[in-house]
Amino acid sequence: MKHILKETYTRTKRMTGIDARTPQGFKQVITDPNAFSIYAKSLAEGLTSADTEDFMLMAETTRVSLMENSMFLLNPYETLTMPVLRVFYPRLIARELVNVMPIDKPDVIKGFVHAYFKKNGESTFGHTFPSSTDISRGPSVGICLEKTATVGTTDILAEASLNSTQSHIEHDFQITGIYDSTSGTVKEVSIIMTTDGNFSETVVTNSHETDVISGHVDFENGTLTWSSANSAVTTIRYQAVCSLEENQINPTVRFEVEKIRFTTVDRRISAEWTINMEQDVKALFDVALQSEFVNIIGEQIALDIDREIINALIATNSALNPSTHTKTFDLNPPTTFPYGRKAWYENMIPTLNDLSAQIYNSSLMGPANTLACNPLDAAVFESLNTFEYTGTSTDNGDVGYRSATVTGGKWKILISSVVPQGSVIAKYRSNDLSRAAYVYAPYVPALLSPYPLGAIPSLTIMTRYSSKVIRHEALGVLSISDTA
Repeated sequence: MKHILKETYTRTKRMTGIDARTPQGFKQVITDPNAFSIYAKSLAEGLTSADTEDFMLMAETTRVSLMENSMFLLNPYETLTMPVLRVFYPRLIARELVNVMPIDKPDVIKGFVHAYFKKNGESTFGHTFPSSTDISRGPSVGICLEKTATVGTTDILAEASLNSTQSHIEHDFQITGIYDSTSGTVKEVSIIMTTDGNFSETVVTNSHETDVISGHVDFENGTLTWSSANSAVTTIRYQAVCSLEENQINPTVRFEVEKIRFTTVDRRISAEWTINMEQDVKALFDVALQSEFVNIIGEQIALDIDREIINALIATNSALNPSTHTKTFDLNPPTTFPYGRKAWYENMIPTLNDLSAQIYNSSLMGPANTLACNPLDAAVFESLNTFEYTGTSTDNGDVGYRSATVTGGKWKILISSVVPQGSVIAKYRSNDLSRAAYVYAPYVPALLSPYPLGAIPSLTIMTRYSSKVIRHEALGVLSISDTA
């Protein structure tokens, strides 16, 4: 962080001529949109493109708050507000585990669209999107209706529980078989109707009897009328398709917007020290106390928010999901297993596969693709043959999280001490906010309040945010125990 701060101050001064380290210079930066853009983009160096976009939005909200709270004067430590944000945000496990939706007001109503379907013959919209029921197919029996008809008139639409006011017969109607009245056997044929629905065909039965069958298909009213010349054929088999073009029989969908309110809550941490201490630490140990404040306070608030979100996910799964969303795995192998613990740990993968598939089956959006676990549980994952780190504690903060993958990247594993030992959170995370399972909505991510002048200054950092469970079906928990 020290390197990023130094580079940010240098670049901002080189491109704007403003020294952002001083209260007066920092005030010039936050009041000049162009200078602030240069300053904030410099701080965002090293973040991914998605994180940079979120960071810039939160930085703008913080800039507005700073201008409102410090109209006339900025104290020296408020210049650390943006660096604290830069430390705080990348250390959030929430960025990888849940969806982040920065908001620009303390009370926001966000609309999530839900679709409800009603099929033909149903009185209510009882199917939700995505649905495990076949929604878009109409009321015909398998689209293609294959039935038999005896001599006379047959109501084809009635066979599909329809009537002529709802549907009609497509013109690809054909007779596919004739039944021999003597032997009772069927012979395959293919008799196609004329354009107006008439047919007349000489046929030979399996008993070598010759007959002439003729008749008419009323495509509009859905009836078949036919006769046999010498009664050698008394039954025919036909294929018909009931048209689904009429709007009154098509499945319908109704859209509703679920309005979810995000109301911000506050978190605050205060630091107290003395001016003498700050001067002595700098002189004796060459330690910039300001930088240490930035790192310590930023990391602690990130940990607190992560802990809140992790606990909310576990509690939500316990309260709202069926027992199938909680699986168990005993680290102690049974006495009949002869290959030792390391080999036994591989059996955790099928259990996770089962839990992941259950999440897919319940949410209808996708299998679990993200896991969050305690470092002590991560030691079990590290024993798996397919485990691979993709991040380190050095990259993401000593008290932050590390990321890894298992089974070729099927699951991204987030490792953090805020996750309770023995509970592995399995979650489907979509990049599409409309399919979010849990939303973290930062309003003012990090804001330093003025400290009283005197020998013992006090510095308070505040963060304002909201969080909400949207789809509990996308969650699951693997409970790890060790009976040994």
